[in-house]
Amino acid sequence: MRILDFIQKVLIDEFKEIQEDEGHPYISFSLVCQGIEFLGACLDSEPFSAKGLSAPRFRKAIYDLFPMSYRKFNQGTGKPFDLYENLRCSLVYVILRGSHVELIRRTEKVKFNVSHLEVKEIRDVDRLVLILEDLFEDYERACKEIIARISDGRLKNGKFAGDLLLTQQ
Repeated sequence: MRILDFIQKVLIDEFKEIQEDEGHPYISFSLVCQGIEFLGACLDSEPFSAKGLSAPRFRKAIYDLFPMSYRKFNQGTGKPFDLYENLRCSLVYVILRGSHVELIRRTEKVKFNVSHLEVKEIRDVDRLVLILEDLFEDYERACKEIIARISDGRLKNGKFAGDLLLTQQ
């Protein structure tokens, strides 16, 4: 499967199927984190498998592809609401959200009286609220931006030439 198909069929379509399933919101947050890092890998010249690039790739994708409202939560390790440390690392490494992040669905907005990317005291702790459906919409737009940049030649790299995923299809 070529990169454009991989982004559309796996990173968007397959992830969306899981995200829209009412029973899998937690897994969806984790998949989106991995997808964001992949999008960051599309923006650099290193091989996809290069080691030690997870932070710069994740941060670059957030900075370059996501709405500006995400930037204040992309400021670096040690910050209480840093998306890389408190969302990506926590979910990818130990399958637990960071203590300063609250992961919810749109149906829970009223219960918590919150908006996406709002910092609010929840259970006696200030937490950055991430609403799955809002995050996924921004993630999907980021994926489509990478597809557009590759398609129109703004993003060129030898790592886009081969098959990324061999399937039975």
